[in-house]
Amino acid sequence: MQPKILTAIPGPKTKAAIARGRFDMQATYRTLIVDDIASHGTYLVDLDGNTFLDLFANFALGSLGYNHPNLVAAAQGATFVHASVNPTSTPFVTTPAWLDFMDALEARYAPRGMSKVFCVDAGGEGVESALKAAFIVHGEARRESRGEPRDPLSLSTDEQDGILANLGSDAVLVSFGGGFHGRGLGPLSATHSKAIHKADLPCFDWPHVSFPAKLFPEERYAEENAARERSSLDELEQTLDRYAGRVAAIIVEPLQSEGGDRHANPSFFVRVQQLAHQAQAALIFDEVQTGMGSSGTLWAHEQFSLPSPPDLMTFGKKMQMGGFFATPAYDIQQFGRMFQTRNGDRARAVLGQTILQTIDDDRLLDNVRRTGAYFLQRLREFEQANPSLVSQARGWGLMLAFDLPTTEARNDFVARCLRQGVFATYTGTRSVRLRPHLITGTVQVDQAMVVFERVIREIA
Repeated sequence: MQPKILTAIPGPKTKAAIARGRFDMQATYRTLIVDDIASHGTYLVDLDGNTFLDLFANFALGSLGYNHPNLVAAAQGATFVHASVNPTSTPFVTTPAWLDFMDALEARYAPRGMSKVFCVDAGGEGVESALKAAFIVHGEARRESRGEPRDPLSLSTDEQDGILANLGSDAVLVSFGGGFHGRGLGPLSATHSKAIHKADLPCFDWPHVSFPAKLFPEERYAEENAARERSSLDELEQTLDRYAGRVAAIIVEPLQSEGGDRHANPSFFVRVQQLAHQAQAALIFDEVQTGMGSSGTLWAHEQFSLPSPPDLMTFGKKMQMGGFFATPAYDIQQFGRMFQTRNGDRARAVLGQTILQTIDDDRLLDNVRRTGAYFLQRLREFEQANPSLVSQARGWGLMLAFDLPTTEARNDFVARCLRQGVFATYTGTRSVRLRPHLITGTVQVDQAMVVFERVIREIA
């Protein structure tokens, strides 16, 4: 297949369908209505028969492309059907198929050194849950250090009444400027990417520090990048000193996706972990977008050569559910502390397990590394050929981006690409973000670059 545009974008059938969905509060956001029967592989087909090369993957939700036979077979199988029609409160009542999923995670897919998993419905909820685990462990340790009961049920009636009256902890979470961790009120307090996400909403008074976003090409900016890293780490160290004893956790993305596809060196993350340990704070890696293979390893932080595992790591998107993995210290067992009604959609687990198995069986991590390197090479050539318009070509596996001079130029570029059959998206203030499916190959990269080069000539 290849991109093929038959109508204006959106076409008449798509326009009518978008209008029909007006009862949905989110209808005004819609770009396309997908024919999810005709779409196949890396190609999205809309209701008007237009075929797009999908480098968007629905904000990195997609992994195996459209209608992958393994996923179709899993969804048609008895396990998925029964999980769909027989919902369970998974913490209390489950089935052998859920235990199969747990066995697979423990044996093959959990990050090294992380012995527990906690499942919820989506990535943002997974972040929220990981924050709760970090604050719970921190709070119990602080009480113990003061000679008070670790167990909240052992607190006095007055103390428990104070908790119910919102006279809670003064503990804080430290995050990084440009970070994005979800849209719940807890994760939003650690989110610093766009003001529109947080306008009019109350936030916790938690500190954040600068993220040392690397400039590219790295060889040209080595000295400045090193200075940025030193400055960020100095700022983090000072913040941890200022809030000594109150820092429950530090949360960071291996690559800041929503904040503008911003990278940092492995050495930065190693030092962040050291500082977290010194502050007796949890280190949380938010891998909702970077996890499940997009970096070329199953979990992006595996490439940092950390001396020990992170304390908590969140997942979502490509897993088709959310949650976090944890080291033993963050295994929250007490009834009522964490658990919710579902805590694990068994039907989604069938899909998540199928995706993980397919990544293994089809050696998709090798494909991500190979295709990602080729795509980055093509983007760098694109930048060199158009230095007045294209800059900062960068990538890590199949998480790729480049910049245009202004927000308006970037938006124009993305819109023109869509009209010519390539679905890319945006991030930050002027970056084009590319999140191809894990099955994307060099043929699709070449198709994308034909359109990118044609569009940049039109803009010039």
